[in-house]
This record gives sequence, structure tokens and C-alpha cells, in this order.
Amino acid sequence: MMMAKRWLGKATLSGALCMAMASGSASAWEPERNVEFVVPYSAGGGSDINARMLVEAIRETGAVDETILVNNRPGGSGAIGNSYIFNKKDDGHALLTFNAGQMMSMAVNDAAVQLDDLTPLGTLALDTLFLAVKAGSEFDDLDDLVEQAKQDPRSVTIGGSSRGGEDHLAFAMINSNVDAEFQYVPFNGTGEVTSALLGGHIDAAVFKLGSRVDPSTVDFLATFAEDRLDAPYDGVPTFNELGYSDINLMIFRGYAGPPNMPEEGRSQ
Repeated sequence: MMMAKRWLGKATLSGALCMAMASGSASAWEPERNVEFVVPYSAGGGSDINARMLVEAIRETGAVDETILVNNRPGGSGAIGNSYIFNKKDDGHALLTFNAGQMMSMAVNDAAVQLDDLTPLGTLALDTLFLAVKAGSEFDDLDDLVEQAKQDPRSVTIGGSSRGGEDHLAFAMINSNVDAEFQYVPFNGTGEVTSALLGGHIDAAVFKLGSRVDPSTVDFLATFAEDRLDAPYDGVPTFNELGYSDINLMIFRGYAGPPNMPEEGRSQ
């Protein structure tokens, strides 16, 4: 199987933002001032990396003359960033990274701002997830982790980005399919999850492939992908291979804009 999530080339990334800023007519809309690119999670996570790679591609290709500023607004499982963009009504100079976790969190938490309140601009990539422990952990494999949780329910902590999002869903899938009970610890973003895991504050963590966690610092126990991924992750077994056929999850990554975003500035 092709890797479930591939980082888009710089030319494609550049074109992606241009699509979000261009009309369907022959003449493209150009920003008149700095563009604010909001990430509703903390720095260092997949959404943050996604935004910064895209901004760097735009800068290097010169596709947009104005400056694009990444603005991290973590909290509330994405709700703070979503609300911030919602309050930018009618503005064509604001964008938001948007993923499956934000959509799930909106529904689970009955958030004040829902996807219908924003302007969807497009889905650009698919992502899968891993369960990982700190490199050199006492847990050599998934069986070790499950056995400890069986012996002492809720003693094994698994961290993830936000409550009600895709990491929490991944945790719930594990918890409901293995004969053990884990404890979920939510954070404001993958960067915080990584720090907690490497600092020994949690036992394991859910990571998205797009978060690009340094593989030398963690041991991946299993992937939520349907089939094994390409190198360098081809040595990571799927949950299905480990006997848990119902643990399978893919998420999307895309972008959204404020409500009533000018038609000229929307993706076609």
C-alpha cells in the first residue's frame, strides 16, 4: 500500500494556498495585507507543521506577495481557534487548519462553532495514527502494555491531542477492543504530548503520521492503518496484524476560512 499520508511537494503546497486565494475566473484574487494562518493547536504538532510547511513553500515560490503569519491558538480541543476564525467574518485574509479531530470535537463537545459556521476550503491529505512509547521504555510491545493495564486497570496512561478529537477516538478504539482498561490524558497539541511522553509523564501516546515525531525518540508499537506503511515505518505492525481487526482509523487534513468569506478568496 502507498503510504497513507505523503507530504505534498512544495509546488503542490504552494498551489494549494493559491487555490484557497483564487477565484474561478481568469484573474486571481491577491491579498491586500498580511494573511493570518490560524492553527488551533500548540506548536510542534501535525497541524502546526502542515501550516508552516505551506507558508514556507509560498514564501520560497513567491506565490503571494504579502506576509503569511502562523498564529497558534490552542485550547478547547480546537474550539478556541475555531471561534477565533469565526469572529473574522467576511475576511478573506484569514485561514484555519482543519482536520477530522476538530470536526469530531465539534460534535462530541456540542461546540458553539460548527463546521457549517465556517467556510470549508478543501481536503488536501489523509493521515493515519500510531501508538508509541518512549524509546527504551519498559514496554517492548503492545502485549506488554496491555498486560500491565490488565494487572492494574487505568494505571497505564495514554496521551493524545485534545478530548473528543481523533486521538481520543483512537484511544477509545483501543480501550474498547483490548481486554484491559487504559487512562486517557488530553493535551493541547502533539507537541505537548511528545514532551509529556519523553519526560516520563505518560506511558504511551497516540501520534499522527503527519506530526513527524522523531522516530529515534519513540518506539512505535502499532499503526492504525489498514496495511503496513512504506519505509521507514514498514517495520511497525498494524493493529489488525496484532489481532485487533476493529482498530483502524484514517483522518483528513484540510483548511477552512471565516464565515461569509469573499467568493473571490474561496477554493473552487
